[in-house]
Amino acid sequence: MEVIPFELYLIPALLAPVFLAWGADRFVDGASALSFNVGMSPLLIGVLVMGFGTSLPELLVSLFSSVMGNSGLSLGNAYGSNIINIGLVLGLAAVLSPVIVKRHVVRRELPLLILATAITAYFVMDFELSRGEGMILLASFIVLLIYLVRASSDDPTKREDSSLQRQLEKRTIPLGKSINFLVVGVVVISICSAALVWSARGIVTNLGISELVVGVVLLALGTSLPELVVIVVAAKRGEHELALGNVIGSNLFNTLAVVGTAGLIAPSVLDAELVTRDLAVMFAFTGVLVVMAYGWGRRTGVINKVEGGLLMFAVACYLAYLVYTTPVFTS
Repeated sequence: MEVIPFELYLIPALLAPVFLAWGADRFVDGASALSFNVGMSPLLIGVLVMGFGTSLPELLVSLFSSVMGNSGLSLGNAYGSNIINIGLVLGLAAVLSPVIVKRHVVRRELPLLILATAITAYFVMDFELSRGEGMILLASFIVLLIYLVRASSDDPTKREDSSLQRQLEKRTIPLGKSINFLVVGVVVISICSAALVWSARGIVTNLGISELVVGVVLLALGTSLPELVVIVVAAKRGEHELALGNVIGSNLFNTLAVVGTAGLIAPSVLDAELVTRDLAVMFAFTGVLVVMAYGWGRRTGVINKVEGGLLMFAVACYLAYLVYTTPVFTS
């Protein structure tokens, strides 16, 4: 069998994230227009459509990785993406424009994120993820999805967001075009996700690099590009609810759907570092997000530029620590 040159594995690693961001952008545009046309609230657009939509790369990477037997890539990608979403993505959004946290986000969405994180942590504390636990996580995600849809349908805050509604109305596209955007976005995201996994496996095989390092650093950064693109645009437009909702929705999706898919397809014994280090760091970032959202005792929660800078500094320290302390090479 002909051996594939190592350089060929680097090409999709460099190009796939670019097309991944483009495909996610098309998907979000189409999903936002479609949801607006059918009367969904801005909160639901932010948490479900944008948050879950931009996490499709993580889900597909997890799916392909699990099918190929690389469970370390799946969970490393999910936890790494959650850390990067809060530290880099939300931190950058706050630096660009302070993110205002509305009261209903603190009362409903953030407690759900804490609960989902706690459930996942409980399942993996024994360093194993079984098929039954994966099914429970996926079932929890479905229940969460139904709850958020019902809660948003009679959410009194949807009447308060008239400015956001007007902005969405200006940018909306016809129904047929929005469906085309959705289809094109899903196809591009699927192809790029498969290319990223193929590239990562090739790098792991040729260099003997730890799967966990590739999953947490390379894949997590690559698959977080859609969130980064979406949240930067939302922050510049002053759409704070979309920006924060995107991060919360994305982390909920990663915690329940992505990890659940990995457990359902490929039950496995987990690397100790994934539980004792990366899960702990993800908990810490989630806790800091909650404290910032509550406003440190202020009446209104605002993640300001200083706090955004601190989040970015913290994630940079985590990645630096990961590089220097993790045995990069398995042999």
